[in-house]
Order: sequence, then C-alpha cells, then structure tokens
Amino acid sequence: MNKIEDIEPVGGGVYQSKGLGKCGRLPATVERILVPTDLSQESDRAIEYGLVLAQRFGAHLTLLHVYREPYAVEYMRGRYASDAVTEERMYFKNRLKYLAEEVRKVYGDCDIEFRDGLPCKEIIKTAKEQDADLIIISTHHYNWLMRLAYGCAAEEILRHAPCPLVILQVD
Repeated sequence: MNKIEDIEPVGGGVYQSKGLGKCGRLPATVERILVPTDLSQESDRAIEYGLVLAQRFGAHLTLLHVYREPYAVEYMRGRYASDAVTEERMYFKNRLKYLAEEVRKVYGDCDIEFRDGLPCKEIIKTAKEQDADLIIISTHHYNWLMRLAYGCAAEEILRHAPCPLVILQVD
C-alpha cells in the first residue's frame, strides 16, 4: 500500500507513486464533480468542498437540486394549489441560480442542473448522464426516529453511485 508521502502529482490532477513509474499511476483524475444540494445551510458545506476540489483538480463543477413536490400538495384543493407549487419550484430554482452565481465569482467552471423527481434517483441518473468522477453530498444529523421515517438518502446514493462519493456529516 502506498503511503501519502510516496505519492507525487504529475499534472492535470493525476498522481503517481514515486517508486513505480507509470505502472503505479493512481486513478485520481477528477474532471467532473457533482454536488447535489437541498439548498439548506448543511448543503452549503458540500458546495464549499466541491468548490475547493474543483479548483484543486481544475474540474467542472455542477450544482444539482432535485425538486420534489411536497406531500401536502396532494391534499391541497382549489385553484391556488398549482400556484403554490409553481411559486415554490421557482423559489428553489432561483436560489440554485444565486448559489451558482456566488460560486462563479470564485471559480468560473460551474453550472447548475435543476430536476424534478425523487432526489436519490435523480442524483444517480445525473451522475451517470454527466459521467461524474466524484459526487459530494452532505447528510443531516437525524435521530433514529427521523432516519426510520425518512431513510438516509446518502446511504441509498452510496449503494448505487456510478463513481466515488464523499459524504459530509453535518451536525
């Protein structure tokens, strides 16, 4: 097993073991980073990590938000029900655009992806479509009852992700 001090950068985000020549090349090329966000403060931490790693590797950074229609919409009646969903959806889309603008002030190679559906499925689908090299997500600190009720998206993504995954535990 290589020790950290035995590994040196050779350019373009590729690292190589000092003693092994080209045979010792590590798969450390990161060209595309996907950062799913639920637009909470906890997710901002994942964006920070994504930004730092994108800068370090010279990688393209994509911020993804998956809008899931609230359960309460099923019980809403009247002509204002769809207006409320449209307004909420636009709020999240604009918030994602704002975050991307803030990131672009520091690092220009950033774009956004806004999707509708189940977050876990859409995150995995987006990672496959964009051929992501790395996914960075934050997970919230839930008590056991919340985890039982809602599950843990990070665990589901971990099982099905097409690339390495960095999970940040945020308390």
